[in-house]
Amino acid sequence: MKKFFFLAALFVAVTLNAETLEVDLSNPSAIGTVATSLNDGELTVEWTVNEAWGASGIELALNNLTDVYSISFEYKGDGAGIGLIPYIRDINGIRWYDADKWASLELTEWTSVTIAPQTDLWDEPDYEYGEQPFNKLGFIANPENPTEGTFALRNIKVKYGQIAPPPSSDSLRYNGEILPINTEFERTQCGEVSQSLNLDEVSGIACSRVTPGYIWMESDNFGDYIIATTETGQEQAMKVNFPNLKTLGIRYWDWEDMCGGVYNGTNYLFIGAFGDNETNDDFYSIVFFEEPAITGGEINIDPKQIHYVYPDGKSHNNEALMYDNVEQVLYIITKVYYDVCQVFSLPMSLDYGTETQTLTYVCDLGVTDDIGLNESDVRCRGFHLVTGADISADGKYVLIKNHNNIEAQYSWILYWEREANESIAQTVKRQPQVIGCYEWEWQGEAICWLDNSTFYTTSDSDGQPPIYKYTRHLESAIDEIDQEPRANSQKLLINGQLYIIRNGQCYTANGTACNL
Repeated sequence: MKKFFFLAALFVAVTLNAETLEVDLSNPSAIGTVATSLNDGELTVEWTVNEAWGASGIELALNNLTDVYSISFEYKGDGAGIGLIPYIRDINGIRWYDADKWASLELTEWTSVTIAPQTDLWDEPDYEYGEQPFNKLGFIANPENPTEGTFALRNIKVKYGQIAPPPSSDSLRYNGEILPINTEFERTQCGEVSQSLNLDEVSGIACSRVTPGYIWMESDNFGDYIIATTETGQEQAMKVNFPNLKTLGIRYWDWEDMCGGVYNGTNYLFIGAFGDNETNDDFYSIVFFEEPAITGGEINIDPKQIHYVYPDGKSHNNEALMYDNVEQVLYIITKVYYDVCQVFSLPMSLDYGTETQTLTYVCDLGVTDDIGLNESDVRCRGFHLVTGADISADGKYVLIKNHNNIEAQYSWILYWEREANESIAQTVKRQPQVIGCYEWEWQGEAICWLDNSTFYTTSDSDGQPPIYKYTRHLESAIDEIDQEPRANSQKLLINGQLYIIRNGQCYTANGTACNL
């Protein structure tokens, strides 16, 4: 589905001299008719309103804070289908809130939320956000029906301080260091996703391993089929229908990524049924089935699924899935707004059945300090918003991509070359390179390897999004190097450029002899 910004997305800025206020819950001020109680750090609010669309809640003191850039809290409701509206009030009495991004009191489990006043909240009148101090933080229930209920709050923290300048606009910082640019690949448009394929929002693609020359594509909307086509994207080579998803209890919504892999000698296709923009779901799964030969026409398949949860027990949004043929392990990557995304793993097995599996945390992709402001003071700088990933069939190369529709230049593809005897978990903990020829795609989400020198990307935007092909430039000198053991050559990265030393001779990434 289309990706919008929701309240539950995480908004964190890089700061200098930042401070955090842990909000005192012991002395709330009543808004309307409420009763409050505080127990073990949890503030419970019982509210009542006398008419529909009235409002009741509480306000908490903020000590006249300036430069407020994030407010985080945990909350839960009583199951009623109403909205909880957080807001801040400045010393002029202006209440700043976002009428479109309410927390849902249908959620009866503790849920974490972080909001950024400068981007998420706005005022009641036409009034500019500036440097005015804020002295109140409020939470009000705004119901239509019922007119009474409860909500609870805990762990309310307000971060404030001087915002740091952004990193250089022409480079990506990762773990605090500028990443080198990989110039080995060349990008060309090889086709576009034809409207005749009836694929609404292509968010996942996988190259066929059973019938080479074809690409499988899945739709981000309510999925009940996938399509095989060629790299030109013009004709349907085969359609696979999944007519019994609901009957089988298989998650059929928010299919966000797709990959292929071999398990015990059999080729499988894996689909990540795990999109959760509002981070309030509790049902995530990997849908999988044996990859069929592409013979034309249509077939029906009843897939299986692996149901999983995260080790922290919380909800997460996800758009990236990859499978390692060497380890036979699935890797899942969260999608986070303005903070680092996380990698998790799950060994593949046909024996999980209906049992819920717990993922294993692998690593963060960078650090929070890599995320900053652009020149317009908009928080979009850095590698976040992960939307796709893939591992080459031989297990040697890893790609993880993001897209950033707020500002096009902040979209990237990270690239790792796996070292001998490394696990993928070890590989992605190292500093990657950035694919130099990648250019921003609107809603650019899908990515897959054809082989270890070619990969594709496309977009889940409307219309007929382009299909791009990325080919490694391997002219004679580099061909010779890559066909021989890695020990016989040396790669050097100097000022972000790749050089290869072979038998005492230096070559650039495209195979031209050079001198260092």
